[in-house]
Amino acid sequence: MLRLYYKIWADAIISTREKRAEAGNWKGFTIVPLSLVMGLNLFTFFIWMKKLVNHYLPLVFKVSIFNARLLNDFVSVVLTLFIPFVILNYLLIFANNQYETITSEFGSRGGKLYQKYVLISFGVFAIPLIIQTLFF
Repeated sequence: MLRLYYKIWADAIISTREKRAEAGNWKGFTIVPLSLVMGLNLFTFFIWMKKLVNHYLPLVFKVSIFNARLLNDFVSVVLTLFIPFVILNYLLIFANNQYETITSEFGSRGGKLYQKYVLISFGVFAIPLIIQTLFF
């Protein structure tokens, strides 16, 4: 499973570097989208567990810092579904320039593996919601 994770990252890094080479901040353009997709996968898992196991399972950690509910909800979502993946991905991929070893070992697939991962993730999230909306 870890090999697939590194293959996806290698493909994402190489394809983003090719597209954003002149910008110089390809790391941000790689870590943010992949962390968002991983957060979407976790949210999808939480939704399935909520439906199957416990209907009272919270989907995000509630935060009450601000007076505005929308702002608290946004912070809750970011803290639950985005920040942990940014930290994890940074430590596994970008710390100590490990991405150089990963890209040389796993190579590129022309961005196709990265695109498949994103599309499958959105499909796994959206298809059950569409089916539920249409038929139930």
